[in-house]
Amino acid sequence: MENIVNSLEENLKDLYRKAIDADKHLNDLKKSGHGKFGSIFKESDLFTVKSDKFMPYLEETAEQILTLKNSDKDLTNAKDDIEVIVKKLHLLHKTIAELKNALK
Repeated sequence: MENIVNSLEENLKDLYRKAIDADKHLNDLKKSGHGKFGSIFKESDLFTVKSDKFMPYLEETAEQILTLKNSDKDLTNAKDDIEVIVKKLHLLHKTIAELKNALK
């Protein structure tokens, strides 16, 4: 279980810098009159937070990883939690990459 949590944390660290850069680009777009949207993700079953920046989504995911790390669950009992976290990380990676490609 520790290896899985470490892997999730490493993935989160990788996303951190990308999310900061993406949020900077979104701020620049808004200043120039573009980027008029209410939230990054439309009605999503994965995230409870709604934001026009990536960092709140990353923070929500980080909280879930910390909760998982501090829980007494074994791998079998934590399977659903891990699955949701992996889906969130994947969606964040994918969406940030799509934004980066769109800005080229």
